[in-house]
Amino acid sequence: MKKDIVIAGVGGQGNLFASNVLSQFAINKGFEVLGTETIGAAQRGGSVVSHIRISDMPVFSPLIPRGSADVLIGMEGLELLRNMGMLNEGGYYILNLYFVPTVYSNLGIDSYPSKDEIISAAKRTGRNGYEIEATHKAAELGSTQMTNVVLLGALAKLDGFFEFESMRDLVKLLSPQKFQEKNMLGFENGYKLI
Repeated sequence: MKKDIVIAGVGGQGNLFASNVLSQFAINKGFEVLGTETIGAAQRGGSVVSHIRISDMPVFSPLIPRGSADVLIGMEGLELLRNMGMLNEGGYYILNLYFVPTVYSNLGIDSYPSKDEIISAAKRTGRNGYEIEATHKAAELGSTQMTNVVLLGALAKLDGFFEFESMRDLVKLLSPQKFQEKNMLGFENGYKLI
């Protein structure tokens, strides 16, 4: 068994927390796990990409080769498109319908694609995918900082490997105490979004 997951977003979206939850879940199930992040000016809204490799065999590199990922979670629309080539032919993506204009688009040097253009480009790849409004749901629940756990809930619904109860327990365990209840609520709501 192998499962390679890429999480693509921008700084401040909780990418690292989400990858920690997924990694710990797989470790608890007895799997080999390697992971790493590539971070570019993340504290200023730059790109953050996490690689999580889960296997019942030894894993020798934390980086997922292009075209090998089973799951791509796009916490931000353009970051999903930038990393779409990571998916294998049978892989699927979860697109959070949330968009952060780039510095260049804010300066008027280039333009940021529209929501419809991003969805259309993702669909043209021929990969299976799901679009959800995770950030919108997190805002409804009280904080956009719950976007990551809303997406984890959606993943638990879509992928039978990630068991709902165990994942929810890990979200609680790994969250700072003051965010535990809210994060569990976000996770549960993400599960219901699919």
